[in-house]
Amino acid sequence: MKVAIIGLAQSGKTTLFQALTGADASKQKGGMAIGTVKVPDARVDKLSEMYQPKKTTHATIEVVEAHAPRGAEGRSAGLDAAFLNVCKPMDAFLLCIRAFDEEGLCDPKADVEAVIADMLLADLMVVENRLERIATDAKKGKSNATPEEVQALERAKALLDAGKLMRDEPAVANSPLLRNYALLTSRPILVILSTGDADTQTPTDAVLARHGLPVFGLPGFACCAKVEEEIQGLPQAERPAFREAMGITEPVLDVVVREVYRALGLISFLTSGEDEVRAWTIRDGTLAPRAAGAVHTDIEKGFIRAEVVSFEDFVRLGSEAAARRAGRYRLEGREYVVQDGDIVNFRFNV
Repeated sequence: MKVAIIGLAQSGKTTLFQALTGADASKQKGGMAIGTVKVPDARVDKLSEMYQPKKTTHATIEVVEAHAPRGAEGRSAGLDAAFLNVCKPMDAFLLCIRAFDEEGLCDPKADVEAVIADMLLADLMVVENRLERIATDAKKGKSNATPEEVQALERAKALLDAGKLMRDEPAVANSPLLRNYALLTSRPILVILSTGDADTQTPTDAVLARHGLPVFGLPGFACCAKVEEEIQGLPQAERPAFREAMGITEPVLDVVVREVYRALGLISFLTSGEDEVRAWTIRDGTLAPRAAGAVHTDIEKGFIRAEVVSFEDFVRLGSEAAARRAGRYRLEGREYVVQDGDIVNFRFNV
């Protein structure tokens, strides 16, 4: 899963990237800084503590800092077409907005609206160009577009013309007929207000309200990326005390992961044993055979059944043997929908 940090120049994107990943943003690939972060999961940590496995593997998210162009007047430049094209493969966006201007000259609401306007325009151009191409091909008798595709494109155009995000209409945004167009506003967008350290103890809702947010119905969160970056540089054992002293109730990484998982409809199931404890990320509503495919395609092909126990039952009873004696392990077939926190052992034959 890839999540891109986007925003206007000088909005604090690099600091936020380093706060999330601990990586050096100067090390770039293809014009982007890329870092991989572990998804915080206390369940994985607890199972690792219980099993003492040879290997513990958390789920991961790839965080990308995409660089916007800088205009003649600095951060006021918008996001150009080439930049937005780089963002198309991303699963979600973290829209970093500057709110740490001591002179009070920043305008977070206007910045959010400017970036969203650029994204809407980019999507509208894609849709209009495709509709024009279909019309041209139809006149030549060469169009291969179906009426359903045309209808989906026209519904998308109506939304974008009205200044609405594709995600405002899930039936349109999630249409398989539009998937290949990689429309930007069909993806989750989380606004992150990058504040000064004076706001570390101010509730997020109060910071957002002060700046006239949210807009476009976008979820938002306020954090001081500079302080979070400093915490990232501390030894693990010292971080909780530092956060408490600064009045930070939750690390920015935890908030980002929770909101992105929620927006994308993702959950994690677990596998455990003496060799490895591991979290696997799947879509909510995934059937057992498809979840098995996250582990290995051969397991999906040869799926027989899944042996399942909930994390809560397992920890409450204290061991695999105790959970089995209590009858908390159960066998589930091909129609079982894997739940968040399930500990699963797949039985298969290839």
